[in-house]
Amino acid sequence: MTRRYPVLKKKVAERDSKIAKKLIQAWDQEHNSEKVLHIYLKNKHLLSHYRYWELMRTVWIICGGVEESDVFRNLMKSKRPHRYYFSTPEESKLLRELPSKVTVYRAQDGSIADGLSWTLSKDYAELYKEQFGKAYLFHREVNRESIFAYINRNLEEEIIIL
Repeated sequence: MTRRYPVLKKKVAERDSKIAKKLIQAWDQEHNSEKVLHIYLKNKHLLSHYRYWELMRTVWIICGGVEESDVFRNLMKSKRPHRYYFSTPEESKLLRELPSKVTVYRAQDGSIADGLSWTLSKDYAELYKEQFGKAYLFHREVNRESIFAYINRNLEEEIIIL
């Protein structure tokens, strides 16, 4: 994964760093996902645009469950610049290289497929359905332009659709 290092004023970089450290401590030391989300929501207005998106990705990975989908949908619809910082450069490239229409999959309990998180991998969706006892496996075709982000970690091939 390629890291990005935007040019920030020292004061801004230090403020971003302090908030990032709080998030790291809440997760790595306390394993408290609710606290992670609370810290992010409380401090997001203080973050540089770059770190707003970059740290949101981390918070999404830790806290992005169905219960918080409305919160994340609103965060992801932000008009703040540098949205591309949500994904790594490699993931952004993979997203750009997808065909104009792709089939995505989602396992869930409810009968209306309205979640944010989908996958390009039918195998992963089936595995998720089995492992977590989900009732339904959905699939649909989406336009690449309607995809907010692609996250390629843990073989999930996650697609976020707002």
